[in-house]
Amino acid sequence: MDDNPAGQPAPPEKPKASDNPDKPRSNRHGRRLQRIREEIERNRTDGPAIPTWVLALILVLIIGVMTALVVFS
Repeated sequence: MDDNPAGQPAPPEKPKASDNPDKPRSNRHGRRLQRIREEIERNRTDGPAIPTWVLALILVLIIGVMTALVVFS
């Protein structure tokens, strides 16, 4: 049987302390999630050490040299 009288909705559930995403949970899963959040935040604030265009240029040079070795050997 229902505990609520007819026509009355159930009261909303109160959020638990463990539902707060800013506060890590005490179990292993919660601690892991907190470490992941902290690493993502560090990566967002630090930025890349080497510009992306430099990395792309190095990649193109490596592929070009390997291709030249195969073609001209």
